[in-house]
Amino acid sequence: MLQFQDHLDPWEILRFFEDKLGTGLWRYDAEGRMLWSRGFYSLLGLDPHAITPSYVEIEKRIHPDDRRPKRDVRELMFDRSLLDGEFRIVRPNGALRWIRVRSEVLLDRAGAKESVLGLAIDITEQRRLLQPLQIDAGRYLALTGIADGVLWVGSEDGRITTVLNAEARPEARQLLGTGWIDLLPEEEREGALKNWTASATTGRPYDVEHRLRQPDGSYRWYRCKALPVTEPNGRIREWLGISVDVHHEKLFSRHAATSMLTGAQLRAARGMLNWSVKELASRTGLSTAVVRRLEEQNGLLRMPEATIQQLRDTLSAAGVEFMFPAVGQPGVRPR
Repeated sequence: MLQFQDHLDPWEILRFFEDKLGTGLWRYDAEGRMLWSRGFYSLLGLDPHAITPSYVEIEKRIHPDDRRPKRDVRELMFDRSLLDGEFRIVRPNGALRWIRVRSEVLLDRAGAKESVLGLAIDITEQRRLLQPLQIDAGRYLALTGIADGVLWVGSEDGRITTVLNAEARPEARQLLGTGWIDLLPEEEREGALKNWTASATTGRPYDVEHRLRQPDGSYRWYRCKALPVTEPNGRIREWLGISVDVHHEKLFSRHAATSMLTGAQLRAARGMLNWSVKELASRTGLSTAVVRRLEEQNGLLRMPEATIQQLRDTLSAAGVEFMFPAVGQPGVRPR
């Protein structure tokens, strides 16, 4: 300011800041008088020659949903929250603007409260830019609430840095850092780290099933999926993943793997391998008539378990995997 004092009037400097930053000043003194700067009039959309500054005039412009409880304006000298904060104002032309108010109590030489000086800033544009982020944050909170599993953020070196829904699943905190590796059966840890390293190196989605030790010492199956979150330049910043308990589905699938088969699965598996009925019959030692009859059956095959096992073993050895999901129809897929 020393460099400017001989060249610019303080009011010129104030006007410059008010015009460029969308700000305004107000003052309320111990005598109950209020003063507004030119910029404050502009924020409210009012004519300096037609309106006398007062708290009542400010309150008239505040959006009805943002108005504070009725209080004596003299409380401004003791409680600045009467105006401090962010709220909407409605200008006489109907325009809606967001403003942020900050104030400070000024003391006289004797240390008594002399006045309150306030600064108002138009933050409408910042609010507009913030709205999409608030919407995304709301969606994020909803997703973490409905996620049927543990949501986590991981780094490239295999550490879990954050559990996003830890409040709902406090037991998941044991996964943090490299804790998830310690929860794996010892014989599976090396393979799990290799899988993670392969994804971290290539950027390919991470999708594995593994067992995790529970507090009671038992193990449960989890399916873990993760995708990389990248910077604009393509560099991987972190990984976003979810671990879902699939223990019951896994046990059911294993049981189904040795005891069930449907006619539709038999047809699909044979078609996937491009085998004729005669070739399947030859490989299993069954007659072509039996194979045709089995493929025409609806639902689970009604045959001795040994015959079903023979069919499954033959087709599985050729590269077909049978699936019996907890929800949906039985299916097949290449191994």
